[in-house]
Amino acid sequence: MNVIKAIELVGSSSEGFEKAVENAINEAKKTLRNIRRVEVSNFEVLMENDEIKMYQAKVKLYFTVERD
Repeated sequence: MNVIKAIELVGSSSEGFEKAVENAINEAKKTLRNIRRVEVSNFEVLMENDEIKMYQAKVKLYFTVERD
C-alpha cells in the first residue's frame, strides 16, 4: 500500500511564473524523493515602483512516503 504526503511551497523568480514553479520543484528535490504530482494553486506578482519585481507560484507537491 502506498502512502502519499503533500507539502506546499512558494517558488519565486524574476524571470516568470514557469521559472518560479521550476524553482520550487528543484528546491524540493534537494530533500524529497518520489515526487509524483505537482499542483499549482496560485500565482502572484510582487510590484515595486509600478514594475514587476518578482513572480511567485504556490505549489503543492505530492510524493510517496518510503517505508522500510
